[in-house]
Order: sequence, then C-alpha cells, then structure tokens
Amino acid sequence: MTPGAYTLTVDEWKNTNEDERGVDIGQIRALVNLTVAERVREMVHAANVLMTIQENARRFRELPSR
Repeated sequence: MTPGAYTLTVDEWKNTNEDERGVDIGQIRALVNLTVAERVREMVHAANVLMTIQENARRFRELPSR
C-alpha cells in the first residue's frame, strides 16, 4: 500500500464512538441514562478533578527554577 493510499484509507475511516465534533457518544449516552442526582454527582466530580489539575499546574509553575 502506498503512503497516499494509506492516508486516504485512514481519512475515510469513521470512528463510530464519536460524532463529527469528536464528542464521545458513549459518554453522552451513559450520562443520559443517569438520574439527575447521579448526573450532578458526575459533574461535581469532573469539576473537582479539573480544579485539582489546575491547582497542581499552578503550584508547579510557582516552583523555583533549577
């Protein structure tokens, strides 16, 4: 297979787990099947993880240079 043919094959392949925007459809379906309370818990957890990552990144930036 030539590099051009391979590129065409890869470009035409459609990931059925994602929509055209790259959003994980399985994750959306899983969230829709949750109750409102469960969905809120999931979102709070996701927000807490994001804030932890941001805090760790901020602390890392503040470390003195070696």
